Amino acid sequence: MRKLSLLLLVLILLLAGCSNVEGTSEAGNEEEGNEGNQGNQEIKGYEFVYNDINIAMYDEATSTLESLGKEMDYFEAESCAFQGMDKIYTYGGFELHTHEIEGNDYISSIIFLDDSVSTKEGIYLYSSLDNVLEAYGEDYSEEHGLYTYELEDSKLSFLIEDDEVTSIEYMAIAE
Repeated sequence: MRKLSLLLLVLILLLAGCSNVEGTSEAGNEEEGNEGNQGNQEIKGYEFVYNDINIAMYDEATSTLESLGKEMDYFEAESCAFQGMDKIYTYGGFELHTHEIEGNDYISSIIFLDDSVSTKEGIYLYSSLDNVLEAYGEDYSEEHGLYTYELEDSKLSFLIEDDEVTSIEYMAIAE
């Protein structure tokens, strides 16, 4: 049942992305500050940290992918929301999604696949709603059990079923 819920959430988010035909031609502000990205981008919004690699939405993907190493699985398809290709890289415990802007790939979302990974604040799949609220506070929007926090250019969403986290996704906010 939980895997079905996760699959439905991913499908809904993909369809929502396809309904937004207007993309962005900018990849974000470029200044120093992100250790996980060897490029020069200011950290804006929520970050996922995996093996001491900081990953923020709209990071240029090349150096992050190099730091992560060989993916377990890879999938690409023509983007329905942007020009170019959407790519999905699967690693232990999460998927990293990218989209292409002007020939470069940028990180657009991260989806947790199991409880072997957690947010910087310690929330993982099957954490309680109380743990989420304690870590992130009350400044969220909620719709049908999906608790969404926004910070700068990113969203962090938790799907809650029976007071338990069943899905976690970091997502870039497309303008």
